[in-house]
Amino acid sequence: MFRVHGRCHLFGVVVVVGLLASACSSSAPTASSSAKGPSYTVQFDVTESGVSQQFPESPAIVEAAFHGLPVTVDNCDDHGTASGNIDCEHQAVVNHAAVVIEGTSGADQSVLAAAGIPIIGVTNDTSSNSFDLSAAQSLFVGMAVVLHKQGCERVGVVIDEGGQPEAAEVANSETWQSVTDAFIPVTAPDLSPYVAKLAQAHVQCVITASLGSQIPQILTAIKQAGLKVPIAIPGVILNSQILGALGNLSDGLVEIESTPDPSAISPTVTRITKEIHAINPSAKVTAAALDAWAWSKIIQDAAAKIHGTVDSASMLSALNSLSNAQSDGVYPPISMTPQPNAANRRDFDTNVLSYVLKNGKATGGGVFVNVGPELNAASG
Repeated sequence: MFRVHGRCHLFGVVVVVGLLASACSSSAPTASSSAKGPSYTVQFDVTESGVSQQFPESPAIVEAAFHGLPVTVDNCDDHGTASGNIDCEHQAVVNHAAVVIEGTSGADQSVLAAAGIPIIGVTNDTSSNSFDLSAAQSLFVGMAVVLHKQGCERVGVVIDEGGQPEAAEVANSETWQSVTDAFIPVTAPDLSPYVAKLAQAHVQCVITASLGSQIPQILTAIKQAGLKVPIAIPGVILNSQILGALGNLSDGLVEIESTPDPSAISPTVTRITKEIHAINPSAKVTAAALDAWAWSKIIQDAAAKIHGTVDSASMLSALNSLSNAQSDGVYPPISMTPQPNAANRRDFDTNVLSYVLKNGKATGGGVFVNVGPELNAASG
């Protein structure tokens, strides 16, 4: 089953107040004792070993984001396993974490919830300590909204078997003339019979998401079926390997993102990249890195509002009271206003951007669209 959780990051950040006796520390302290502000430690939970290592650029970005502040950055390896994730949760509790920035797709957060430690990033949308800033739940609704605004009335959805909840979100987010679903088994050798359903329904646009390895097959089948319609896809699955495999099949794709695409010309990305490279010239600025940067800045925004000790209780209160929090332009200003729909109550970022791909790069302005009303309707 295909699930999009933010950028599917396998990383998390734990911000810990005061001295840290970290059993999983794997980087030298970078704190600046002469800097102003509260002292705390950022423990970055990354997958540094095992077969699922991802986004190795993100720890360097967090260090850059907290540069000049009395903050120590350490890493904690979750080994890409459920037990490793639990170990890092316990590490946060033992070290009296003030906040956890979590990017692990589908990761357990029960230990942190029980401890009352606020969690930012890719989180569940119902726990009182969750601050979902991933726009994860908005990507499918975002694809629907963008295509519907372009005039599409008959939509086709091509998604892995098990993606029925996401297909339902697409169906419920707009008023369509028709919705045609094609659920693809991950082991299907030939995708043409599934795509043929869309051609028979005379769809005017296609929304697709799948395992990355199936994307070239899907787009090839759509082309062979003679469907010359707009195709939307979450940018999270369009890594350099997939884009390379697609070649000119990617031209014209509508890419839906939750953060600015670094391949597009953007004043925000240019400025942040300059800031990061002034501190770490070799740091790689990716979409995952921009998330790490933004979440770090929002933590700083909340910490600046705390008078006295920065601990989990004071941080939870500060985060809950944030209004127009700044992410350095990565997202629109964020206010921690709960959603009216109970299923998405703690989803605080419902903004998406759309681009059109050409020669493997994003083009267009990448204008933010708030799909909160449609998301709440789709999840009702």
